[in-house]
Amino acid sequence: MEPAGQSSTTPNIVVPANHQHQVSSAVREEGATLSPPNTWSSSSVELDDESDNRLLFACTFSLPQGTVVSSVTYNDQFNDQYLPIGSSFLERLESKGQSFILSAAAASVKQRIFARVTMPDNSLRACELLCEFERDRAKTTVLALRSAFSPSIHPFHVFTFITKHSSTCALTHIDYASIPYLGLLPTDLIGKSLLAFVYAPDVHVVRQAHIDLHNSRGKVVKSIAELRLVAHNGAILRSQTEWSAYLNPWTKKIELVVARHRICSVPIGDADVLAAPANGQQTNVLPPVMAKTFEDELRSIMNRISRAQFIVSLVLREPVGDRLIR
Repeated sequence: MEPAGQSSTTPNIVVPANHQHQVSSAVREEGATLSPPNTWSSSSVELDDESDNRLLFACTFSLPQGTVVSSVTYNDQFNDQYLPIGSSFLERLESKGQSFILSAAAASVKQRIFARVTMPDNSLRACELLCEFERDRAKTTVLALRSAFSPSIHPFHVFTFITKHSSTCALTHIDYASIPYLGLLPTDLIGKSLLAFVYAPDVHVVRQAHIDLHNSRGKVVKSIAELRLVAHNGAILRSQTEWSAYLNPWTKKIELVVARHRICSVPIGDADVLAAPANGQQTNVLPPVMAKTFEDELRSIMNRISRAQFIVSLVLREPVGDRLIR
């Protein structure tokens, strides 16, 4: 395929002739990792990219300045003026993407990064960046992400992804393969509350799951009802969710909760889950003040100990001499 537009020489980035298969092959490439490391992993389900052209452009830029050294475009939407030599590639990225690029450059040779990139029409588009880092420069290939519910993908396949959150309710892991289904990038969620993508009327489902986890001492429990999740564009996804937990063997408190979400149907609302919310703000989740109150309740549940454990702890704290006297 011939480039749609080009500035200077083509960067030394290998682009397969059949670039529709580039994503899956790049994932398996030795040395490729995720960004940030160990915060999310590949899901067992992968999308088939044969029906769509996702390759947008590639460029080489200096580090840490981000100055473009060379670039080549593969989509008619772009022209020579999109990334001219001497311009800043980092300025094309949303702020989170800039920090992740620079962090990845300091920690690895190859990195797969997800970020929103400014398009020629100044809109932000969720993209996948396949990066190769050298001492003072980086080479990146940029591919557009697409919704799993787009008309070109059929039929819909049931999809399962995993999230993990700590006893503070902060998300520590989400499968990156969930992006085409939720429209949310891992950078949108990691470190934020579990409730950041839970439909507000369904918070009671999450509460009951944590109560059941506490009572079962971490064994797998199912949600009492379907858990509705909120996509980036505000659409609603129905999920059948199972929960399990890791208990600290000394404190017997829940330290980590693992949720397995099974998406069984297309979203209610706009199928383009990667699009921005209509009003620029997410309205189907709990407002921050209410979310904080609910998080405090979940933390209380996870830090609670049973009556039997409380009695055992009292016995263990009692001096041995007192027990012998009795």
